[in-house]
Amino acid sequence: MPPRAADRLATLVARAEADLATVEASRAVGDALALEVDPTASELALRWRIAVLRALMLAPPDGDAVREAYGELVDRYRGSAEHLTALKALGDDIRRLEADGTLPRTLVARSDRRAKRDSTRS
Repeated sequence: MPPRAADRLATLVARAEADLATVEASRAVGDALALEVDPTASELALRWRIAVLRALMLAPPDGDAVREAYGELVDRYRGSAEHLTALKALGDDIRRLEADGTLPRTLVARSDRRAKRDSTRS
């Protein structure tokens, strides 16, 4: 009998938290398991997503990858004050790394900021 998704994710999380270099190789499986165990409320899924972001912070593939991933996490957990508190510390780390030049400073627009046309107007 194959291990439950939560058990498999717990193994990946423990490995990732011990060595962020392991995240890239298990990213697809970990992301799928995080969705399977609970897309928004699971502490285990949050820990996985934080490990993924921390791995990106160590080796960002491009200039806005870290901010984009952080923005996605904030959007995902927007309804949970507890989860947002955990993410705030991560945001502080990102800002610190941007300030010292380790990470590039970027602005990622996550919503359509253009004015919407009102179809009722002529």
